[in-house]
Amino acid sequence: MRAPKASSKFYFLQALRAIAAWLVVADHALLAVTHNDLSNPMTSFAWALGTIGVDIFFVISGFIMVHICWDDFAMPGAAQKFMRRRIVRIVPLYWVATIAALVFHRASDKAPEGWAELLQSLLFIPYYNENGGWHPILSQGWTLNYEMMFYAIFAGALTFPRKFALPGIAVVLGIFTSVGLVLPTGILKYLSSPIVLWFVVGVAIAALWRSAGFVEPKGLARSVKFLEPFGDASYSSYLVHGFALTMLLRVWEAPSAWFVPVGMVVAAGAGLGVHIMIERPMLQAMTRRKPLIISSGAQDVGL
Repeated sequence: MRAPKASSKFYFLQALRAIAAWLVVADHALLAVTHNDLSNPMTSFAWALGTIGVDIFFVISGFIMVHICWDDFAMPGAAQKFMRRRIVRIVPLYWVATIAALVFHRASDKAPEGWAELLQSLLFIPYYNENGGWHPILSQGWTLNYEMMFYAIFAGALTFPRKFALPGIAVVLGIFTSVGLVLPTGILKYLSSPIVLWFVVGVAIAALWRSAGFVEPKGLARSVKFLEPFGDASYSSYLVHGFALTMLLRVWEAPSAWFVPVGMVVAAGAGLGVHIMIERPMLQAMTRRKPLIISSGAQDVGL
């Protein structure tokens, strides 16, 4: 008989997701103030904030994937079930946001992207754009390219017993990042960035957590529970904060340092609105179960 699944509700992780999203928003808001001037020390500080935010997201993703699938390794159909859940959780809102971004770019006469770029963006295939980067149409989607790669590797690992699968994930990503050092510039070299090792950190923490039988302290859960709504909305906030900041810049053409806290409030509000009005109803319609905020489906993504 299989042991009952442990609760996937971690209020501390929900709080971390909210904080990670806010770090990314603060990064982009601050860059709007510094105009990405490399001579300005605040530009480097902004990039550090964004990097920390993304790293936290990847660690959370690695942790949660292992935690919710702890009893599923080597079980028939586990990999297919996992990928279905991932696709339902990640893809619909990202597609909506990507198409909205393309429409916005075209309305702003800033749309060099065509059908090829749209298809690659929707399929999470990295491509090198004319601005000299690997950003998809929705620039924040670059992290989702790594997420989807990790999900594919994790799905493959689910076909093996857990004692082999978890070390296997670390070995595969470790070898991939090492080989990436000598690969020519291209998609594989881009995806082999050492940033993917943060997934391994999350996997290792989850393995230790579940093996030791740890549980979230109730006092800690209560102390951070007020951040739960923002953690639930962190994926929406991450996807739409660029649009929110751009709209704010339309009326605040020469932003001061106050743009950062104001932008964070506006972006958080936009994220909550999209989560409540679009993301949550869409997930409920696709999964036909409620409440989604409390289920693993609302929490089992780092982003």
